[in-house]
Amino acid sequence: MLTAWLPASALADSGGRYALVIGNSAYGDKPLKNPANDARDVGRALQRLGFDVQLKTDVGQRAMEDAIRDFGLRLKRGGVGVFYYAGHGVQVQGVNYLVPIGARLGSESDAKYECVDAGRVLGKMEDAGNELNIVILDACRNNPFTRGFRSVDQGLARMDAPTGSLVAYATAPNSVASDGSGQNGLYTKYLLENINTPGVPIEEVFKRVRIGVMNETGKKQVPWESSSIAGYFYLAGGQPQGPAAIAASQMSAAQAAQQQRLQEQRLKDYLAGLEAEKRQVEQEKAELVRRRQQLDAEEAQKLKEAQAPQEARLKEQLAILETERKKLEKERAEVAVARAKAEQAQKQAEKLAEKQAQQEKIQVATAGPVIVTPSLPVPQTAAASRPQPPKPSQPPQPSQIEDRAAVLQRLSGAWRLETENGVSLPTLVLKPGGDTLYGTLEGTLADRVSLTGLAMEDGNLHVRMNIAPSRGDLGDPRRFLRGVLRGQQGERVIECVGYLRAAENGDIPIFCERADEGRPPQDQRRRIAGHMVRAW
Repeated sequence: MLTAWLPASALADSGGRYALVIGNSAYGDKPLKNPANDARDVGRALQRLGFDVQLKTDVGQRAMEDAIRDFGLRLKRGGVGVFYYAGHGVQVQGVNYLVPIGARLGSESDAKYECVDAGRVLGKMEDAGNELNIVILDACRNNPFTRGFRSVDQGLARMDAPTGSLVAYATAPNSVASDGSGQNGLYTKYLLENINTPGVPIEEVFKRVRIGVMNETGKKQVPWESSSIAGYFYLAGGQPQGPAAIAASQMSAAQAAQQQRLQEQRLKDYLAGLEAEKRQVEQEKAELVRRRQQLDAEEAQKLKEAQAPQEARLKEQLAILETERKKLEKERAEVAVARAKAEQAQKQAEKLAEKQAQQEKIQVATAGPVIVTPSLPVPQTAAASRPQPPKPSQPPQPSQIEDRAAVLQRLSGAWRLETENGVSLPTLVLKPGGDTLYGTLEGTLADRVSLTGLAMEDGNLHVRMNIAPSRGDLGDPRRFLRGVLRGQQGERVIECVGYLRAAENGDIPIFCERADEGRPPQDQRRRIAGHMVRAW
């Protein structure tokens, strides 16, 4: 570090003026009155002296360390640096620590991890290599954490000032400073009174501060400095005073020029180092890019090799799927042809049934035939299945006509056909019209079930229904074709007989069985019992 031989005006021309000012007061249950005020007042005073001031008040450990790190970077530009701290400070085993806000000091060992080593500031100043540095520590107050400390040393320990620097303490080493009763601490009050005095060397400024503090405290508090400055520095500028100061100001221009050249060379070396570091970083970056590209190519090749078997299997599966697709298309065409044939056969059967229904007549009781639309013949087992010509010699009797009318009126309405095994059947709606009984189907399965026969014989009601194949089967060509081939998709005929004379409470007992050509043999047929229940 160069010695500050030049007066303030010349020194200011060779570099800037930078200051870091920190004041901590809000220490939880151990607060201090003045440090934050001291820091703000000292910061304003240094700004008036041309310093670029970074002010921090009531900050924690991380914020203090970051501020010190940034302060060290600014000092590398050259010039004069001033560090001022007011707040709690402790010494542990000869090391001085500045106590940040939020520090938890239960024992001496905590100081290393919860506080900021004051030597960090001197280290950053020494790394910067600037002309002159001044450290002011107003941190020698009573240690509030001594209960958890083994040692009883008070105040701060002595720190030797590196070459070209000055360290000022609010009191002598291992002594305690007063926090003051006014706006500022006692030490800072006298510092503010003398810091702006022009034409006074820096050592003389601190000497005047010491005299003021000693006079006010009766020599109980003696400020102290450690200095390695070999020349003269005027903090507030102005003309030098005294023979020694005048002699120092008359240094030859050659010495000033030599110092300027050294400063410029130091700056060039610093810039050259930055440039070399930049080139090294660029080389490392290029090498990383090259290695990444190489790794990407290797990974791509490995991935391609790993995916080759999968791609082969995929192609094989696609070929199999294509073959299955063609096969399904062929089967679909065949099913479409079979469906067309089945629909044609169904239409022919419906036309034949309709034609037969138009030719049938149904008799009601003994009064002669009753026309039923639509209708199909009653099974051969029923006597009404054989058409009987009317007998002119035996016309209907009035009593018989009245009985028939009563029966037709009683049957008028909607009937639910309920079977004991839960077979779902549509609702049968009966409506008399003169001597004729008309019937329709509604509700469940009405779109698949058609009424093809309706007759009365011996006081019993005969109902015949045709059940068409399920529409769902028609929507599944394969299933429908299998049903046709197995004889399971033909139209079924169900005949139910209602025994009117056995009716109880309005319900009519019924028995239902299959009556189509595909029905089981006589000995295997099933008759399903149930009831006709009036719906309305």
